[in-house]
Amino acid sequence: MIKYLSHKLSSVIPGYGEINQKLELRELKSIDQGDSCNTFWIGLENHWGTHVDCPAHFFLDGNRAVDYICDFWCFRKPQVIKIKVKAGQIITQNDFSDSINSKTDLLLFQSGWSKFRGKEIYSLYNPGLSSELGLWLRQEHSSIRAVGIDWVSVSSFQHRELGRKAHKAFLDPSGKAAPIVLIEDMNLLDNLDNLREVLIVPLLVDTIDSVPCTAIGIF
Repeated sequence: MIKYLSHKLSSVIPGYGEINQKLELRELKSIDQGDSCNTFWIGLENHWGTHVDCPAHFFLDGNRAVDYICDFWCFRKPQVIKIKVKAGQIITQNDFSDSINSKTDLLLFQSGWSKFRGKEIYSLYNPGLSSELGLWLRQEHSSIRAVGIDWVSVSSFQHRELGRKAHKAFLDPSGKAAPIVLIEDMNLLDNLDNLREVLIVPLLVDTIDSVPCTAIGIF
């Protein structure tokens, strides 16, 4: 079985600190108007919807999505951490009891927070990850290349300074271990017990730090 683990891009997108971000769709050609085909122009911020945060998001010398080889985005040993979170909670390694497998390459935090998507609590009172968690994962679990979350950002909107520190802890290219890329605003509402592989397909756009992506789960 194969399922999407990403949200579709709709006309209104819940974002970080803003409930109703407007996807810009402009019709360039229309069959209804007598044109030979339908063509649209699409405008959106690169951190809207399900997307990957790469090191270049916070570091001038950091990788962008296009700097990774294709195989980097193929995760064959994903692990799901089920976790209960509260509004604005900053998550540390002490907030979950699951042990992390030694071969885990993608760590997914499944909180059920996606059920609030489109509501004020999702965009303004989201949980976040701690910088200590980022450093701990890099130092103690070097097989992990990416962390995915089912809320809008690693940074809690109510604790933005802590959020900036967390991003840097995960993404710093000069750290003791390889950076861990972040996949934010994922759709993890389904049962993930039999998840075997995850493919992340980033939009390949040169020059920008981070990009929207499609996440595909193989069960």
